[in-house]
Amino acid sequence: MKVFFNRPIKKEAWGGGSHFITSLCEYLTDAGVDVVFNLEEDINVLVMFDPRASPDGPGLGEIYDYKKANSSAKIVQRINDTDLARHAYGLSPHDKPWRTEVFLYANQFVDHTIFISNWVKNHYAKLGYEKRDRSDSVVINGCNSSFFYPAENKERSSGDKLKIVTHHWSDNPMKGADIYRAVDQLCNEDPDISFTYVGRYPKGYSPKNTKVIPPTYGKKIGDILREHDIYITGARFEACGMHHLEGAACGLPVIYHKDGGAINEICSDHGIEISSWEELVEAINFFKNKENLVEYFKKIDYNKIKGQNCYKKYHEIFKDLSGEKGEKE
Repeated sequence: MKVFFNRPIKKEAWGGGSHFITSLCEYLTDAGVDVVFNLEEDINVLVMFDPRASPDGPGLGEIYDYKKANSSAKIVQRINDTDLARHAYGLSPHDKPWRTEVFLYANQFVDHTIFISNWVKNHYAKLGYEKRDRSDSVVINGCNSSFFYPAENKERSSGDKLKIVTHHWSDNPMKGADIYRAVDQLCNEDPDISFTYVGRYPKGYSPKNTKVIPPTYGKKIGDILREHDIYITGARFEACGMHHLEGAACGLPVIYHKDGGAINEICSDHGIEISSWEELVEAINFFKNKENLVEYFKKIDYNKIKGQNCYKKYHEIFKDLSGEKGEKE
């Protein structure tokens, strides 16, 4: 089976979506799939991670032209974002809204749609998404278990600071700038906690009590996360996200915002929802208790967020579309 990706892999500090493509490509290649990044001969499945043409790869126009000339090829669109996440409260003026119009238009020409959470599927259903005669799936992201896994024999001693961490490639304020500012201020008032931010810190505020680490990649991020006790995300309206999955995969219970979108769908079993300063303080104090920390650590379902299980679902979808699964059975 030959599968085309319209976006390249990037093995460097980059956004979670790029890391997902890289890990999925590695899994499929190991499974014997020929993953290509050019519109060459004999492609069975054409995967659009973004329907727009760019220097990184062709868009819907070229991909659909390929399908018209090769009728057995199937187009898959992965819908992994919303304009809500980028533009709520008038933020992100540099990135004009385009997703709703472009995704729904492109979806008329595809054979299968993959949504990365129930939340994002329901969002587009309200805006006009119609399944019609095409199939669709909901496949929640998973993270690379070679990089993101819990620490062995980790135990927080009495008197140790509660170590809080988050990480983001994007400095978009919707990733939780207000929450990270609040934690920075709280660290000044509470000597029993510390806060580490990995990535591009949001503009407009200079943290005074936060350890900021520049963007990094792969196992190095996992190593940093495993040094901490709990993960916090203030992100709003996430279609799924990778950061909180990577935190949980490293054994960290998660504090998340009530408007987190799909984050709430994924983290409700092993995290605490907040929406105010008071609730933030209450959640942090809750996790200062060793028994509470251990209880929520045990609630993390590693199989649910393991990358290999996610990638296997993509592989099964591609096999179904290409007819390979039926031939083998």
